Amino acid sequence: MKKIIFLLFSLIIYCTFSQEQGIIRQAYEAFNKKDYKTSIELYSKILEKHSKYAPAYYGRGLAYAKLENCKAAIADFERAISFDKSVIDAYFAKCLCEIKMGLNESALLSINTAIDNIKTKPEYYYTRGLIYYFQQKWEQAANDFTKALEIDPNFGLAFYARGAVYYHLKNKQKALADFDKYLKISGNKDNLANETQRLINILQQPEE
Repeated sequence: MKKIIFLLFSLIIYCTFSQEQGIIRQAYEAFNKKDYKTSIELYSKILEKHSKYAPAYYGRGLAYAKLENCKAAIADFERAISFDKSVIDAYFAKCLCEIKMGLNESALLSINTAIDNIKTKPEYYYTRGLIYYFQQKWEQAANDFTKALEIDPNFGLAFYARGAVYYHLKNKQKALADFDKYLKISGNKDNLANETQRLINILQQPEE
């Protein structure tokens, strides 16, 4: 399940930068080209002149996260939040890094803050569901995955994750239904098709 965290960074939208010009646009474009080191260098140049510019800390934090430097990423997300609390996705990105570092309690605080501010993003509820999953709080995890699906009925990963919860709860029919729905929506785009089919095969084995 933890490999799913890597996929979540692609859900973050960079609307904060969409209208910016000059060097911040270059940093944004470098990020989109997966040239994360250049993106970091460009955001750092911006911050040398504008040390309280929250979007630059946020953008640089995302680049650090892509390079697996979660400590530096979290530090930048915290700076972004300190200068502009309206950068709500910084809480989300910070949460993802904290999960990757095994800091589930801190991650829960971060994602709760994000949800308190924006209640319409399915990825927020999905991410909190993952935290509850890692903590084996199955019912809370299932509730959050369900909430994510209420907002976005085509959120394939939420079906997979909820199916995994039902698998642990030994609710065979609900697990099979969710895994089947996941395969129909997502196929193998998340590289989870084989694992999903393996779980389906286990669930379909006759009971002794």
